[in-house]
Amino acid sequence: MRRDASRLYFNQYRGTTMLNPFRKIARITSVVTQADKRIKAEMTLLLILCIFVLMTLSWQDLAHNQLTGGIETESAAYLDDTLHKAGAAFLIARALNATISVMQSFTITPFLGELSLGEVLDPVNDLVERFSLVMLAVTVSIGIQQLLMEIGIAVDMTYIILPALILILVSLFSSTQMSKHRLRMLAYKLLLFVLLVRFAIPMTGLIGSQISASFLADKRDTAMESIEKSKEKISAITITEAAASPKDSLKQLKKDSQEIVGQIIKLITLFVFETILFPLLVLWGLIKLFGIILYSPLSIKTE
Repeated sequence: MRRDASRLYFNQYRGTTMLNPFRKIARITSVVTQADKRIKAEMTLLLILCIFVLMTLSWQDLAHNQLTGGIETESAAYLDDTLHKAGAAFLIARALNATISVMQSFTITPFLGELSLGEVLDPVNDLVERFSLVMLAVTVSIGIQQLLMEIGIAVDMTYIILPALILILVSLFSSTQMSKHRLRMLAYKLLLFVLLVRFAIPMTGLIGSQISASFLADKRDTAMESIEKSKEKISAITITEAAASPKDSLKQLKKDSQEIVGQIIKLITLFVFETILFPLLVLWGLIKLFGIILYSPLSIKTE
C-alpha cells in the first residue's frame, strides 16, 4: 500500500512538473495579448482625441503658437536679409559691368601701336555678366522660399491631417497585415506632406541663419566690399593718367581685375551654397527625419 501511494504521488508530481512550462507559456501569452489590447485601446483613444481636437480648434490655434511664431519670425528675417544682400550684390555686378563698358572705350597710344584698356577687362566683364545671372537666380530662389513659407503658414492643413488620423485609426482594426501596412503608409505620407509644407522652409531659414552668422556672413561682406573698392579704383583711372603712364595703369588694372575675379568666384560659391544647395540639403534631411519619426512607431511589416 505504501509503495502504491508513493508511486501515485510521484506520478502526480511529475505530471504537475511537466505541465508547469506550458502553464507559464500560456500565462506569458495572456499577458502579451492583454498588453496588445491595452495599447490598441490607448492608441484608439489618443487618435479619437486628436481628431476631436482638430475638429474643434482652428488651424490658426494649432499651427501658430509661441514656438512656431519665433521660428517663423527668425526665418523671415533671415530670408529678408539674404534677399537684401543678394540684391546688393546684383547691383554691384551691374555697376561694375557699366564701369568696364566705359573703360573699354578708352584707347592709349604709347610709342608703338595702340592698346585698349578694355581688352584687359574683357575676361572680367564676361565673368561679371555671368555673376549677374547667378545673382538673379539666387534672388528668385529666395523669393520662392519666402512664397512657400507664406503658403505653409496660411493654408489650412487640418483637411489633410484628419484623413491621415482616420486612416491610422481604421488600420488598428484591420484584419490583415497588408491592409494595415497600406493604410498606415498612406497616412504617413499625408502627415509627412503636412510637416514638410508647414515646417520645411521655416526650419531651413532657422538653420541657415545660424550657419550664415557663424561661417558665411563675414566672408560675403568682405568679398562685396573688396569688389566695390576695386570698382572704384578702376573707375578712377582717367585717359590722361593712362596716357601718361600706360605701364603703371595696365599693371594696376590687371591687379584690380584679378582681385575682382577672385572675389566674384567667392561670392558665387557662398550665395549658391547658402540659397540653393543648403536649402535642398536641409529639405532632404527633413524628409528623411520626418519619415523615420512617422514610420517607426506604428509600422507593421507585411507578412
